[in-house]
Amino acid sequence: MKRFSAAVILYLVLGAGVLAAWAAKSALGMEIGGTGERLTIPPDQRGSPGGYRTFHFWYSGFHGGK
Repeated sequence: MKRFSAAVILYLVLGAGVLAAWAAKSALGMEIGGTGERLTIPPDQRGSPGGYRTFHFWYSGFHGGK
């Protein structure tokens, strides 16, 4: 049977601890980092030309084809 070094065991324990902490925070509904407030973009800014993922972003200019 192969024996693991102390460093491997330490990394496994630390990794399992971080994973368990993340799972516990997620299960309790807490966000990891940040203030918990989400920023929202008003619809008029989202839909304007050049805005975030607008129609003009996806469907303007040359798209190739025949």
